Amino acid sequence: MMDFLSDVFEFEVDAISDSVQRGPLFFKLFELEPQTPVIHNSPNNGVIFSFKVKSEQALKEIMSKYNFFLYRKSNANAIVEKLELFQSETTKILTISDIDQRLWRFEYDTRVDF
Repeated sequence: MMDFLSDVFEFEVDAISDSVQRGPLFFKLFELEPQTPVIHNSPNNGVIFSFKVKSEQALKEIMSKYNFFLYRKSNANAIVEKLELFQSETTKILTISDIDQRLWRFEYDTRVDF
């Protein structure tokens, strides 16, 4: 996840403190013990990161950075990440499934001006 945040979203990663930072944004990553048993074969284990983006160009930049991220880390192992783009008349939704099957969802609504 930290590689993904670093390579795709250009966060500065501190692996020692398990934190990431970009400008004024600072996140510390930690894992909580689950309150209920987690089914490990279920897709994405319920984790979805959802974002709204301001422009179609932002979606294109995320796709480009993600594809470069896959290119850089490609090796003999099968790549399990995937990228999907859904388009309607008013919305474009980019969904990325990372190596741990977490879903990253980016939505651009053409009807909303920021």
